[in-house]
Amino acid sequence: MTGDVRGDLRRLPWYVAIGLGFLAAAVLALRVVGLVVAVVVTTAERLDVAAATAAGIRPLGASTWLLPADMTVPDLFPRGDDQ
Repeated sequence: MTGDVRGDLRRLPWYVAIGLGFLAAAVLALRVVGLVVAVVVTTAERLDVAAATAAGIRPLGASTWLLPADMTVPDLFPRGDDQ
């Protein structure tokens, strides 16, 4: 193994190289499908929160935390001479 991927693949039997290519394509396809599912779920949760807030009820999304609009955000990185 020299570190050159193309050279390493050329040393493999053709059927192993083709099998690795199909495996890589399958993994890539699964990652793309996972990304699409994550986008769809996130969009659905955001729509749920928007509709529920507009209707004046609590949203159904279990991973959703509504914060009050007047809540102050703590300064996690204060600027000053004490650091």
